[in-house]
Amino acid sequence: MTTEQEVIALVAKKTGRPESSITPEKTFYQLGIDGDDAVELIGELCRRYRVPAEKINLNRYIGPEGGGLFNHILYAFSSKKRSTEERRELRIGDLIQSAINGRWFDQPA
Repeated sequence: MTTEQEVIALVAKKTGRPESSITPEKTFYQLGIDGDDAVELIGELCRRYRVPAEKINLNRYIGPEGGGLFNHILYAFSSKKRSTEERRELRIGDLIQSAINGRWFDQPA
């Protein structure tokens, strides 16, 4: 089994989705992964592939659990100041890259 297949199998196990519906291009949002579920998935990936987790800023990628579409709409029309660093969509391919490299995908080598 390749690392890509292993990561997809992990995501399938954590989400209850069939492996065939999970591709590297899929985002956490598309798969309904957020909040504690996302933190647990990333934690498991870091443990399995020895990816140092202490420097990962999860707030950059993960919103509150159950946020979904409503929170995205609310955020778009909110008058609150937005952080200078916008949230980035996390893709399954980012997890695969992290597992292969043994470091979080956006951390310098």
